[in-house]
Amino acid sequence: MCFKLFPLVFVFLTIACEQQSSNELAIVNGRVVTGSDFVFAYETSPSAMLSGPRDQVYHRVLNSIIDKILLTQAAEEQGLDDQPQTASELKSLEAAAIRRELFRRHVRLQVKVTDQDCRAAYQKAQQTLWIQHAVFDSTHWVNPGRWDPKWELVAINSSCKTRNTKQYGLVNLITWNDLDQQLEDLLYSLSLGEVSQPLRSKGVIHLFRLVNSETNNMTSENSYVAEREHFQTAIRKRAEHALAFEYVQEIMQPQHLLIHRDVLEQLTGILWQRRLVADSLEQQRGGEVSFADADLDDLDDLELASFKTGRLLIKDFRFEFKMNPLELSRSSVPALRQNLINAIGIYVRNIVFAAQGNGEQLGTVPAVIDDNQYWREQLLAAKMEASIQQVAASPPAGVSKVSKRQPDLKLSELLVQLRGQAAIDINENLLQTIRTSDTGLPHKIDFFASYLN
Repeated sequence: MCFKLFPLVFVFLTIACEQQSSNELAIVNGRVVTGSDFVFAYETSPSAMLSGPRDQVYHRVLNSIIDKILLTQAAEEQGLDDQPQTASELKSLEAAAIRRELFRRHVRLQVKVTDQDCRAAYQKAQQTLWIQHAVFDSTHWVNPGRWDPKWELVAINSSCKTRNTKQYGLVNLITWNDLDQQLEDLLYSLSLGEVSQPLRSKGVIHLFRLVNSETNNMTSENSYVAEREHFQTAIRKRAEHALAFEYVQEIMQPQHLLIHRDVLEQLTGILWQRRLVADSLEQQRGGEVSFADADLDDLDDLELASFKTGRLLIKDFRFEFKMNPLELSRSSVPALRQNLINAIGIYVRNIVFAAQGNGEQLGTVPAVIDDNQYWREQLLAAKMEASIQQVAASPPAGVSKVSKRQPDLKLSELLVQLRGQAAIDINENLLQTIRTSDTGLPHKIDFFASYLN
């Protein structure tokens, strides 16, 4: 293997180049790097890259972006992007970018958090409710108006704190954002001593009684303003979670997903046997499962699941697992089977939502194009690095390293060469004015993983 050389051109380092638009931070062989590109790269960089003086960190991040672009361009020169496996992976990355935009439009942009919402949450957060909780298997025993239940402590959920009181025994201590929205609204609506209406959940009846409330009266406008962003974020997450769940149900229920049990059992059995090998379910080479290919080759064309608009074969499952690996249990066959069922549901959902986004022509949206370009460069740069390592580890037979120096260039040497051959324009003035944070970019979060997996 040999690397094609780029035409030799001069390297330009300019300050506020007149040809650049106000948001063009750099141009690398025609590839424009915007300020937004830089902010995203910064806020998704490992912490080790972000340590040190600001000026050094900014240049380090920018150089990393430039290196990725140069390696991507080198990979394209080598035709790595045309290899069937890589082409499939690139298509999968584009589908993920489309799903993120689908979420942004149908969920994130639909959620509005007002100052009134934040103030109401702030007021609730100043209260700690003492709640008694009783559980019954039938409404026959539940008549709060005429019957006084025996209030033995039943924890509302595993994260609730409890307190042992002389008057009421053990009670649940509830604070804002401890519970789901429906139950929280119910408990905070109770008057002192009031018993709730029966609440049915998972086949049993729940009753709640408010026996005391501790309130922080040392509040002020300044303390609210200082915490307003925290409440805004928490309220938004809640609303997005609920709306995303509704949206997924709306899209997925008509699909009538059917998992074929006989094929599922074959897949489960093979993976369970392979779990005897210590590393059989570990991820290698970017998420590829390490069980022997021969174990599943005979099953590849079997239909694992079907749905209204398509089907999922074993080979499709293997590819999706490589691109989005999920935890597989080693504890028991039923646990492993359930993991696989969950994974099938997630992978089918991803396929359906990508098709939904394509139907809405989201692939042509500038934000999707930019998002896809970022991940495309991450993948192709990694492929180029792997290619370099492979050549260095096993040079072609009969090729002298002295006479054929190019194939086994180390990565750093190749990058020096690529930079020497590249046209690079950098707007130093813009670089110094870019504002970043260390909290990440919420609009880039893939809600399929964050909220629903």
